[in-house]
Amino acid sequence: MATLFVDNLTVLDFSYLHGKRGMVGESWIVDLELTGDLDDQGMVFDFGLIKKAVKRAVDATVDHKLVVPADSDHLVSGQPGGDVNLEWVYQGGTLRMKAPECSTVFLPGSEVTKSTLTLFLLDIVQPVLPANVRELVLTLREEDIGTAPSYHYSHGLKKHDGNCQRIAHGHRSCIQIFENGRRSRYWEKLWADRWEDIYIGTREDLEGTYYIDEVPHHRFRYEAEQGLFELLIPEDHCYLIDTDSTVEHLAEHIARQLADEAPGKHFRVRAFEGVAKGALAEAGSLGPRGPVG
Repeated sequence: MATLFVDNLTVLDFSYLHGKRGMVGESWIVDLELTGDLDDQGMVFDFGLIKKAVKRAVDATVDHKLVVPADSDHLVSGQPGGDVNLEWVYQGGTLRMKAPECSTVFLPGSEVTKSTLTLFLLDIVQPVLPANVRELVLTLREEDIGTAPSYHYSHGLKKHDGNCQRIAHGHRSCIQIFENGRRSRYWEKLWADRWEDIYIGTREDLEGTYYIDEVPHHRFRYEAEQGLFELLIPEDHCYLIDTDSTVEHLAEHIARQLADEAPGKHFRVRAFEGVAKGALAEAGSLGPRGPVG
């Protein structure tokens, strides 16, 4: 027998529900090891087929979805089957979502962890493997960014022609901010704290603000190709912007906010959307060269 490995098979960008934190955006990298007998080609499994079959199965199950722990006491209503209509009561308030079935996956167990999701994905991947594969090891991990600031955010993009239109999916993202050409951990930490476990909503999608047990909640609503999406979430877990929440707009928003908060300085922002991808933006003044951005 032989073992092959595939590092960075895919990145799962999703959100999940937590009993204290509420809705949490996440990005987990998927690594794979396959052990088995060699086939007629002298392979355990062709790498090209792994990327097609296994990656497709994993992405279709979790990527750009809301993962809900089906056995949690915080889940008041909502179960697998048909369109989603769920209610989640947690430490910060109440979260309610109505969405097409494709937007959500209900995970067995009382919480979403790497272990519970790994076990769930093993059952999904096993059927797409050839018979000669005897052992499968699937590992979920976060991007190693050391001590660099990062934040977890959730959002939805109603104009997207793919799965980003789902109203509750997210990312764990780092951010790099350069003030007058020098990297600033101060500003990076400030924005990481500002957007930690946040829902970034577009103002035109805000249907109204309602009180539940005296706690204000924002309600977002829009229609997209996949169907009607509605989300009610505590106001203090939201950050409103005037544009769609694409990473291009987010980078531009951060840069311009920095320029407003620190007049006379120039800022360059590298805003990430999950792992190894993102957008650049600049704003502010750069000494005698005048305005930039």
